Amino acid sequence: MTGTANVPDGVETSARRWREQRPDLDVSPLAVTGGLATASRRIEERLRVVLNEHGLNGWEFDVLATLRTNGEPYEMCPGTIGGHLSVSNSTMTNRINRLESSGLVERHFSPQNRRIIIVRLTERGFEVADRAMSSYLAESKNAIGALSSAEVDQLCGLLRKLNAGVPTTAD
Repeated sequence: MTGTANVPDGVETSARRWREQRPDLDVSPLAVTGGLATASRRIEERLRVVLNEHGLNGWEFDVLATLRTNGEPYEMCPGTIGGHLSVSNSTMTNRINRLESSGLVERHFSPQNRRIIIVRLTERGFEVADRAMSSYLAESKNAIGALSSAEVDQLCGLLRKLNAGVPTTAD
């Protein structure tokens, strides 16, 4: 089974069974896509647990991280945040409402144009984002711990190449 030696058993078993049933098919892509999907699910679950420990779910962390990495004064227009996260304006409004009620962000009018709403991290939101990111990175490092530094670099390059070649459903 070329290329499947380190693939999780379920994927390897599925590829073997398909090969037995349909020897006319090249099932090698199954090893890649199945292996990526399995690794992704496992890592996402570990990261979900870490975020839950900080009282966050994934979308909350994404919004806080987007604001935090925007630099001082850690604020953006809702539409800009939504653009970074690829979510609609109505979804972004709902998310901001929920984060605001949790005391993690606050809204204010733009001093240049009072028709524009600005979302800013609160001090609490800033602290939660920083603590969560530290834990998130530590768990991410644990999740890829089986790989050497060179393998991580190689995998990142391969994933960039793969992602660039995979059209989105809208394409």
